Amino acid sequence: MLSYYISQSNEFVVRTRNTGSGDNLTLKLEDMLTYATSSYDLSGSFTWNPYENILTFSQSLENNVEVGQEFTVEISGSNSGSIYFGSMQVFSSQSIDKVVYTTQNEEFVSNTTNNDYIVM
Repeated sequence: MLSYYISQSNEFVVRTRNTGSGDNLTLKLEDMLTYATSSYDLSGSFTWNPYENILTFSQSLENNVEVGQEFTVEISGSNSGSIYFGSMQVFSSQSIDKVVYTTQNEEFVSNTTNNDYIVM
């Protein structure tokens, strides 16, 4: 499953079926709840490794998706047809600071050491 984070740089790396390097690729998303589809042209925003069939691409979906949405993903080429099938889930931005936890045991504290070791 691919993870899309809102308001962040999203780069995806997937293994695909064989395709030509000059193929014009299209990203098709279908909402799993409403079955609404949307298509995006990936031309100019992907790199292709023909030896391992690795496709690296980035696509902005801002203002088109909401947190919690799930999609089926299909990438197809103009010459080779469908080369990738998968799924994607939309998450909120991961720039939120982590919570600072407090201990429940403030009375007993471990002794601090300087980590000196004796080698025999």
